[in-house]
Amino acid sequence: MEKPRGPSAAVKPPRGPLAWAGSKSIGRVSEIAVLSPIRKGCPPGERRTYEERLRQAINSVAQRHMHGLPTELSRVPTIHFGRMIIIRPEQYLVGSEIPGVDYYATSGVGPTGGSGGDQVPLPMDDFGEMVSTQQPKTDLGLRSWVLTLVEFDGDLKVYMRDIAVKLGKDFDSIFMNCEHYPGTAHFEPFWAWIRRYQITTQLFYATYSDLTVARLKQLEFFKAQFDAFVRRVRTPDGGRADSMDELFDEFLRENAQYAGGFPSSGGIFETVQNRGDR
Repeated sequence: MEKPRGPSAAVKPPRGPLAWAGSKSIGRVSEIAVLSPIRKGCPPGERRTYEERLRQAINSVAQRHMHGLPTELSRVPTIHFGRMIIIRPEQYLVGSEIPGVDYYATSGVGPTGGSGGDQVPLPMDDFGEMVSTQQPKTDLGLRSWVLTLVEFDGDLKVYMRDIAVKLGKDFDSIFMNCEHYPGTAHFEPFWAWIRRYQITTQLFYATYSDLTVARLKQLEFFKAQFDAFVRRVRTPDGGRADSMDELFDEFLRENAQYAGGFPSSGGIFETVQNRGDR
């Protein structure tokens, strides 16, 4: 008997446009979260994997920052906080039961049985050449991902233009290890790649949502200068300097401050001391 045709037949609806994730903003501060896939295998002519090259590039920036040395990110004056996290398959597959994945042998659970919601996969070799039985290992298509989380001043697209202009090749040297990355030389493909892998942040909490990075640096500088002024006008035994008015006038002259040089909505911070003759 011929199957009925018409409205009752199952018809796939037309595919709609991709629903891009959006950034959240509180006051003057915005956020972005990007979860991008790391390329599998090795770069041409290298024995290290793309993941290992990415990890080394991130660690280089992290170590310089921890030791108080300038980094590429110092050239973008609107960044409040930034984090990069490499997520491996053995982390996001905890509690799974996937054929072909090797698990640690744990009490009552494991790949051979058990009810286990707490199965822990063994670390996975990016090459996936052999298993312990010396049998060829099936490529399960699993990969590592890098999660990038940033909080910054102003609009997302303006911030990403700052990244493309101010970081350029340094930014490329990190994300060239990710799939489909087009580079920063042409902004629109770069912007489309960012949006493609952007994910939604459910909670965005910003304590100083009305203070830009420029303003925070200004306040930090003023506090240090004010503490130095107090040490000059008040002695440790509670005495008071004789020339209080003159010292205060000097303090005001030395601490004329302003935020200026605005490459983006956040601006940068300068003082009379570091401004020079510009």
